Amino acid sequence: MDYSFTLFEPRKERAAKSNSPMVEVRANGRIVFNKKATELLSERHFCMLGFDTNNKTLGIMPLDEQKANAFPVRYAAKGAYIGAKKFFRHFAILPEQAIQDAPFQINDFIAIKLD
Repeated sequence: MDYSFTLFEPRKERAAKSNSPMVEVRANGRIVFNKKATELLSERHFCMLGFDTNNKTLGIMPLDEQKANAFPVRYAAKGAYIGAKKFFRHFAILPEQAIQDAPFQINDFIAIKLD
């Protein structure tokens, strides 16, 4: 008699946590920083957002104080996020699914490629 057992494995394996900075732009308009990427914000609580249409790149400029059209940065235990749905709708760049990329510095901006 031959037996063929299928093992009980209902959960997917979790990917190892990355020690590198990562930023995710979600379909709900949130820009989410992992813990390492949060360091780039230098504990600032506001930011201005910009979009480079030629390079399809999002620019985040952290600010020390609130200014007109600035977005608040919310800090959490695992990182930080910015609610920016109005920004993405204004430029018609709200992604259909999450985009995750490593941020890079350009002058005063933290930049993320959106393509």
